[in-house]
Amino acid sequence: MPTRRSFVLLLTAFLFYLLANQTQVGWLYVVAAMLAGVVPAGWWLGRSGLRRLTAARQVRAGAQPDLHEGDEASVHLALQLPGRGWWSSPAALLRLTESCPLAAPDHPAQALPIFVPGIPAGGEVQLAYDVLIDRRGLHQFPPLRVESRAPFGLFRRRRRLEMPTRVLVYPEVRPLARLEMLDIRPLAEQVRLHSGRSSEVMGVRPYRTGDSPRHIHWRSVARRQQLMTKEFAEEAQPGLTLALDVFAHPYPAPAGKHTPFEWGVKLAASIGEYAHRRRYPLHLAADSSALPAPAGPVSWPVLLDYLARIQPAGRRTLVDLLAMPRLPTFLAVILPWPNDDVAALLALRQRQRAGLLAVLLDPASFPAGGPSAAPLAAELGAAGVPTRLVRFDPAGGWAEQL
Repeated sequence: MPTRRSFVLLLTAFLFYLLANQTQVGWLYVVAAMLAGVVPAGWWLGRSGLRRLTAARQVRAGAQPDLHEGDEASVHLALQLPGRGWWSSPAALLRLTESCPLAAPDHPAQALPIFVPGIPAGGEVQLAYDVLIDRRGLHQFPPLRVESRAPFGLFRRRRRLEMPTRVLVYPEVRPLARLEMLDIRPLAEQVRLHSGRSSEVMGVRPYRTGDSPRHIHWRSVARRQQLMTKEFAEEAQPGLTLALDVFAHPYPAPAGKHTPFEWGVKLAASIGEYAHRRRYPLHLAADSSALPAPAGPVSWPVLLDYLARIQPAGRRTLVDLLAMPRLPTFLAVILPWPNDDVAALLALRQRQRAGLLAVLLDPASFPAGGPSAAPLAAELGAAGVPTRLVRFDPAGGWAEQL
C-alpha cells in the first residue's frame, strides 16, 4: 500500500517535469526522472521480504515444567527469512506487534511493540520478553502482526504471521501448613467389593478420561477393538472429594481476575495439594455440563488440568451432586456463591461422615460485589458443620483464611 511519502515524491517529480518543460533545462528532466523512478524501485526492492518471513514462538517457565498463575514466564520469538544469494531481498525495518494473553489487561505485553532493523536472506533473529502470568486457563496467542515500510518508506506492507500457540495455565497453588479435617486419619483400610483402586482386580471396563494408562488391559483391547482398563476393588482408604460449585450463578461482570469463583478454584487446588501431599486419594464432584470431571480417583496432574479449564457454566447446582449416595470419607465443599439449599444437605452429611469442610466465598467483599455469604456461614455453624468464610483480601491472603 503506498504511503503519503510516495504521493509527495511523485508530485515533486511532476512539478520538476513541468518546470523542465517551461525552461528546457536538461538537468531538471534528470531530477524528475530520478524522483519518479525511486517509487517503483522501492516497490521492487521490498516486494518479497515480508512475504517469505516465518516465525515460531515458545513459552518457557524457567526450571519448572508447568505454568501456574502468578509465575513469571519467558516468551521466545524466532524470526527466519528463507533464501540465499544476492537476488533474495532481505526483510528490513520490521515493526512487530505481539499480543500476549498471559499478561494482565493493563500490561504493555497486551500490545507489545518490537522493532527489528533487518533480517538478511537465510538469517534468523531471536527475541524474548518476560511476562507475569495474570490468570489460569487455556490461552491462545493471536497472530503476530508485522509491518514494514522498507526500503524508503514509500510502501507499507502488512502481514499476520500465524503461530498457533496454546498455553495451559494451572491455578495458583499455595501449600497449606495444616488442614484440620485431614489431620485425623481414620482406621486402617479394608477392601470393599466396589470398583475403585487397590491391588485386587475385579474385571475390566471401558477406558475413561483420567484412568492410568498403566492399567490398560491389552488383551481386551485386541479382542473388543476399544480401550479397556482394569477395574480394581475399592479399598476403605480415607479419600477426599473436592465438590466445586460450577453453576452459572448471576456473577456480576468482574473488573479484574479477583472473583469469588477464581478464588474458589485456587482454594480447591490448595486443598487438593495438601491431600495429595498426605497421600489421600482425590475425587472430583462437579457439574459435568460445564466440564466432565474424571471418574474415580484422580492424579494430581489430572486435578490441575481440570481446575485450569473449568468455568462457571454449569446447569446443575451443587445440591444434586452432594446427594450422591456414596462418597469418600472426607468432603470439602467450595461455594463461590451462597446457596441456601445446601445448608440442610451439608448438615445431614455432617451427621453421616467423619470429615466435612464447607468453604464459603463472600461475594459481598469482592470488588464486583454480590450477596453476603455470612448468613449461610452462620446457619452452617449452628448446624455443627465446620465452615470457613473466605473474604476478599487485597493482599491476597486467601490461603491463610482456611
